Amino acid sequence: MKLLKLCMAAGVGLILSFASGAMANEGGITDEDTFLITSGDPTDPTFANAGDNLRTGVGSIFISFVGTGDRGFLCSMAVIDHRHILTAAHCLRNTNPDGSPDTVDRIVVILPSGVFYRFDSNFGEVTGFAVNSIYDFLSGLGFGAFAAGDVAVIALANDLPDEVERYELYRAFDEFGQVARHYGHGRSGTGYRGATGGSSFFFARTGLNSYEQTLAPLFGNAFSFLDQLLHDYDSGGSKHNAMEWWFTSQFACSPEPPDNPSQAQDGQCTTFKDGSYPEFRRFGKLEVGIAPGDSGGPGFINGKIAGVHSFGFTHLCSGVTNGTDF
Repeated sequence: MKLLKLCMAAGVGLILSFASGAMANEGGITDEDTFLITSGDPTDPTFANAGDNLRTGVGSIFISFVGTGDRGFLCSMAVIDHRHILTAAHCLRNTNPDGSPDTVDRIVVILPSGVFYRFDSNFGEVTGFAVNSIYDFLSGLGFGAFAAGDVAVIALANDLPDEVERYELYRAFDEFGQVARHYGHGRSGTGYRGATGGSSFFFARTGLNSYEQTLAPLFGNAFSFLDQLLHDYDSGGSKHNAMEWWFTSQFACSPEPPDNPSQAQDGQCTTFKDGSYPEFRRFGKLEVGIAPGDSGGPGFINGKIAGVHSFGFTHLCSGVTNGTDF
């Protein structure tokens, strides 16, 4: 995870040791930081990839790079046909300390049924992967975590067993307002406390949210191609409505720029509200957001994959948070 300007924090896969499972701090982020949030108690079956919520084609990926040695990254994924899985492009990209691109050394795909597939320098049971070229292009232009096209496909050498589900892609354009069920193997947490728990290769969490906006309005019409679906994570009431803040205050909480709305001129992130977005109390305790390790995980509408988890950001202006995350 790295901090970005414009009062945002971007989420990427959590770096850890695959052999020991011990987590390592990444970019100075600690359990005390309340940036990105997932659902509830990891021991609560309501939030588990199990029972009525079971998706056998949702799993995790361990990715290591030449520059990371035995350590690597945890991301989430979903099966899209008998030999291919879908994940986030940024899970398969890494940079060396000198700024040069790193090289993928190994991929391990882990499914709830216990099926393992492995990729190493000799191209084992994973034959390779493809990253969306749009993502690489925009990342090179400095868009960072907000680069559109953050999707990648990993190819397997052998057919998956019949008990592993395959998921179609949601190809309609009516996502706004629909119920979406999200899955991810990333860190856990509850409410405003943020991501305080660990991630797991073998335990996925799930919950609900609804896409409400796209990223493009934050950057203006010149960037309308950044048509990335957004959902927020907040209390559902007007006090902490993330959509209202980010899409009415130009994500600024200070006297600058001069045309910043008057309600935000005092520099306090918690004071600006104009009532332009309604309260949204649809999911209660079942509402979820994403955290490190959830990258690449699916968001389902009517059983089809409508989105892949890419990034998250939260209010953090002048050290003041407003309890709202995207």
